[in-house]
Amino acid sequence: MRKFLVIAPDVMAPAGIVGATILEQGAFYDTVLPLDRYASFAPHDYPGIPAEPDPWSGLIVLGGPMSANDGASYPFIAELASLMRRFERAEKPVLGICLGAQIMARAYGGEVYRLNRVEAGFHPVELTPEGTRDPLFEGLGGSLTVYQSHFDAVRGMDGVTLATGKACPIQAFRVGRAAYATQFHLEVNLDIARDWMRLLGPKIHPDEPLLAADLDRQFQQNFATHRALCRTVIGRWVALAR
Repeated sequence: MRKFLVIAPDVMAPAGIVGATILEQGAFYDTVLPLDRYASFAPHDYPGIPAEPDPWSGLIVLGGPMSANDGASYPFIAELASLMRRFERAEKPVLGICLGAQIMARAYGGEVYRLNRVEAGFHPVELTPEGTRDPLFEGLGGSLTVYQSHFDAVRGMDGVTLATGKACPIQAFRVGRAAYATQFHLEVNLDIARDWMRLLGPKIHPDEPLLAADLDRQFQQNFATHRALCRTVIGRWVALAR
């Protein structure tokens, strides 16, 4: 059975429907929460972040409220950058989501910078010509409506841009054969989004003042398509594991 390693930098950002899709594919995943010093495969004796890819078939690094530039406060950020490079060199699929995408950008020579406003809620992104031909996004059309919740963005890394957006020019990119990053949140469901609103609302509200009142409507309108997109993209990502 294929088994994947999921790193959740903060408990507020779990695997959500990405994790459910991995299970639906007949695969499995282990989870490591570095801030809480917990690993699902060693629940009573935290082993730290694994140093090597084996025995896992691929790696997912999820989001969190910290910045990828906060390595002095969160030493695990440098460990994750190194681990992502090791998985990529081993030709095992990698997926960084939001913070994970930013850590991956830094791992490949990129810069993480602050946007002039928070981007939150469902927003459209446009696939680039490379994105429309990419194995994960091929056949999905030129525009995708995806869930956002971030105040940082990336640029200058060694990779292929797959999707772009108005507020954030690089929304998805790939390094090598199978190391992917998305600034948007494929994993999010309504409960996760409500929890983020509860915890991060004071940061989001000045830039997205209507989101708290509009969140339920956005999910009613977009969630079925969002979930289908997650299942397609993550199903294709899982299939990249050799």
